Amino acid sequence: MRSLLISISFLLCYSNTTKGQQWIDKKYTYDSLLNVVYGSAADFNGEIVSLKMDIYLPKCDDSNQEVRKPVLMWIHGGAFLAGDKNDASIQDLSRQFARRGYVTASIDYRVGFIADDEDHFCNFPLYNCVFATDSAEWVRAYYRAVQDGKGALRFLVNRHDEFSLDLNNIFVAGESAGALAALGVGLMDTVVERPLQTFAIESTPLPHANSLACPYNAGKIFTGNSITRPDLGPIAGSVEPTAFDYTIKGIGNMYGAMYDDLLEHRSTNHPKPAIYSFHQPCDIVVPIDSADVYWGYTWCFSNGFGCGGITNNNVTLYGSRTFSNWNSQNDYGYTIHNDFTNINFPFSFLFGPGSCLDQTNNPCHAYDNKVLREHNLAAFFAELISTNPVCDSGFISGINEHNLKGIRIYPNPSNEILLIESDIEKPIANWIIYDLTGIIQIQENGLNTNQFTIDVSDFSPGTYFIQTTDFEGKSVLTKIVKQ
Repeated sequence: MRSLLISISFLLCYSNTTKGQQWIDKKYTYDSLLNVVYGSAADFNGEIVSLKMDIYLPKCDDSNQEVRKPVLMWIHGGAFLAGDKNDASIQDLSRQFARRGYVTASIDYRVGFIADDEDHFCNFPLYNCVFATDSAEWVRAYYRAVQDGKGALRFLVNRHDEFSLDLNNIFVAGESAGALAALGVGLMDTVVERPLQTFAIESTPLPHANSLACPYNAGKIFTGNSITRPDLGPIAGSVEPTAFDYTIKGIGNMYGAMYDDLLEHRSTNHPKPAIYSFHQPCDIVVPIDSADVYWGYTWCFSNGFGCGGITNNNVTLYGSRTFSNWNSQNDYGYTIHNDFTNINFPFSFLFGPGSCLDQTNNPCHAYDNKVLREHNLAAFFAELISTNPVCDSGFISGINEHNLKGIRIYPNPSNEILLIESDIEKPIANWIIYDLTGIIQIQENGLNTNQFTIDVSDFSPGTYFIQTTDFEGKSVLTKIVKQ
């Protein structure tokens, strides 16, 4: 049943109104290419790691070679210490935007940093894993993610003919640390924006013994008495150079921030991407304004759990509201749309919305309503897309249209009664009518007939779908129109 509901929303040609919702409505089914290696690079310990992505390709009638698709690359969160392309939220977003007609990709990037050489105890799993040897490690981890994101994007660009990509309509988005990386991928393009900490700096002591259990240290071999920190190289990184020009039209910033002002300096040959930001003022991990990373957690751990705050060698982040204000105050000229909620962190451990205890079950470093925010992002991006012509024919997924031949429905369109006839050997066992959103309107089970009628006189005018199923479970989905 679930696959059928998905199938209905994938159909491409509902009505003229649907075309007005291009890039917003979920009309397409898709194929996926999983675990595609897009490059390799050295991690924080100098070990070469393989970088992979999952690609989702909306199914389309590609007989028209002029049809191209916009691109949206998603970057997972995890504080630059954990996570991968299989993050459930990022996978879901990649699929939902593929259903809207984008070629989407969920990418891996290098995670981890050099932990400090002291123990930090608190009654929370992996608490000691968030302490870096110095603030430079936070910035270097961020920078590696930006380099990898740029390389992943170039990997797709270099295969624009293979995947029918529109290089003038590229988007990048992420959640949390992934949003920081997405902003860096879309905005960092001049050498003055490169953080000084990413050049060669002094070596640092080996991590303390307890930190070897941290996820980012799994399988790592540390030798000698210190770890060297070489120059990390140019902003673009070294993965997948390209000779093709491409344009990043928009950035999706889901509760992210910047390490520095990336709006001030912009290469003259690069247009300014529009930015959609969702953030909650009560976010205690990434501030909506400006504060150290984990600013609210530091307060909660110090005032409620009796632990030391996560302030050791942290860096200041400039959140969504801060850089939006930079844009307006300095007349930078970026189009920025802000979706901000209104609950502030109350600096209370026990009481009130957004308090430390409340955020145990209602975290503010997350969506208040993911479906709404996803829709708002899609609507914002849709206004930016200039892709033309649009693929306007696709496929039904999960339904074998050829299993149940000989079904006739008439009159269709109808304003009262539908007559359904079948001349196949197996009789109809049940039928269901869905609206365009996949919601069941009416159904009947326990049939054993080759002919029946359905009264649709109470239906609102519009397009619906009827699924008929025989006793072997073979089904067909047919469009019907109520006048």
